[in-house]
Amino acid sequence: MNPPTFVDSGCRPNTLWVRHGESTWNRAGRMQGQSRWPALTPLGKDQAHKAARDLLDYEPVRILSSDLQRAFDTAKIIAGVTGLPVERSSLLRERHWGGFEGRPVGEGQRAEVGLGRDDPLPGGESRTDVADRLRRAAVELGQGGGPVVVVTHGDVIREAVRLWSMPGLVNPTAANGSITELWIPMRVQ
Repeated sequence: MNPPTFVDSGCRPNTLWVRHGESTWNRAGRMQGQSRWPALTPLGKDQAHKAARDLLDYEPVRILSSDLQRAFDTAKIIAGVTGLPVERSSLLRERHWGGFEGRPVGEGQRAEVGLGRDDPLPGGESRTDVADRLRRAAVELGQGGGPVVVVTHGDVIREAVRLWSMPGLVNPTAANGSITELWIPMRVQ
């Protein structure tokens, strides 16, 4: 069971960030990045169903999903439970890990050590690039008049927490199928 990760307090969240369910590459320990094809495992589908049931308590009004298949498949499962349509956005894609995509996760993590926020991975993106995409996506998130479910990826959720959580909070590692609550000001800078 993955309880929601609370990264803000004092107000009702206006965004509910769901990390996609476990994929075949998660299970194999491979860096996915913006690779489109890793499918959800049976466990990943179960995680998506659990997240969908948990999200009902928040009474979401929209589902916005990364256009990468593992996130979109998770979003479709959530849509089947909530009755909401899924909107896709390329701005919510995982960080591009360049030549490390498809390779063991440890290789990409080791390559990232020593890189600054503005330093891209060889052939990929920097953390700042991901944050810039999120700032642009915030315009889409502000539409809808109620909690928005955002189905995306681990690095994207970590950057969203860094951008919009209260200062001093620990940046959590979002488990597959987990829900992270965030309140995003509608006038994002």
